[in-house]
Amino acid sequence: MTRKSFNFGSMLISFLILMACTQTQQYTPRLVSYSYQLVGLPTNIVEVQVNDLRPETPSSDGLKGVLKSQVSSVMSSQPSPTIDRQYKLTIDIIEHRSFFTLGNWNASTRFRVKLLAVNGALVGQWDALGTAHRSNMLGYATAEAVSQDSYNIAVADMMSSLSQVSVRQ
Repeated sequence: MTRKSFNFGSMLISFLILMACTQTQQYTPRLVSYSYQLVGLPTNIVEVQVNDLRPETPSSDGLKGVLKSQVSSVMSSQPSPTIDRQYKLTIDIIEHRSFFTLGNWNASTRFRVKLLAVNGALVGQWDALGTAHRSNMLGYATAEAVSQDSYNIAVADMMSSLSQVSVRQ
């Protein structure tokens, strides 16, 4: 009887230790200046909309605003010669989190991007993904850094796709 309770106790302690080592954090990324210029997406005919589709988002998370500002800042300020067609660039935030496993901070950022004409016709759709990993050297500072890394990679992936798109007439 003592042996069984010891094994159960050992398993319970192991489980609690494992759960304590698995942790998820969400950080708002900093704006980063990119050399991208989305010349095919002029601001006078393309509206940017960001939707946060993450299941659990803290109310203080400013990712939507940062991402919208990031994209808007690289769109073309040169107006389109014809403004009879309007477009909506919709960016869905699917995932943005840092998580700790086995002594490492990992991060994943995932966006779904759609370009729609005003009539709802799909012009194009892209997925952007960024992942990063770092050894835990500075605790939550490492978590924040790896979160920024994954965001930067996902934004670069998205910008690379959008840089080939043009709605100019």
